[in-house]
Amino acid sequence: MVKVLQQILRWLFMRIENIFNVAFGDKMNPFYHLGTISFWQFWLLLVSGLYLYIFADTGVHDAFESVESITHDQWWAGGILRSIHRYATDGMIVTMLLHMLRHFAYDRYRGFRSFSWLTGVALLWLVYIAGVNGFMLAWDKLAQFVVIA
Repeated sequence: MVKVLQQILRWLFMRIENIFNVAFGDKMNPFYHLGTISFWQFWLLLVSGLYLYIFADTGVHDAFESVESITHDQWWAGGILRSIHRYATDGMIVTMLLHMLRHFAYDRYRGFRSFSWLTGVALLWLVYIAGVNGFMLAWDKLAQFVVIA
C-alpha cells in the first residue's frame, strides 16, 4: 500500500516539477529547494516574531489591545511585519509539508537518511506547537475558542 502511494505521489511530483522546470528552469525550480525555502522562512519568522514580541503585551487582559495597537498604530512597521509573519508562517508550513511529502514520494527517508527524516518529523511537531502558541498570543475570540475546545 505504501509503495502504491509513493508511486502515485512520485508521478504527481514529476509532472508538477516538469511544469515548474518550464517556467523557472532546472536551477530555479522551487520544488528542488523546498528545504532551503523553509529554512529562510524560519529566519524571516524569527526576525519578525522578535520585533512583534518586543511591542506585544502577552498578558491575558491586554493582549488583544496590544495586537490592535501594533496593527493599527504602527501600520508602517508593526502591521506590515504582522502580515509578513502570518503569511510566512503559512508558507513555512506548506513548504515543510511539501518537502516531507516529496522526500517520502522519492523514498528518501530510509537508510542513512532516516535520522534526518525523524528530526524533520520532530521539527514539524515543534513548528505546530509554536504555531498554536503564537496563534494564542493575539487572544481574540478565535484564539480563545482554540484554547477552550
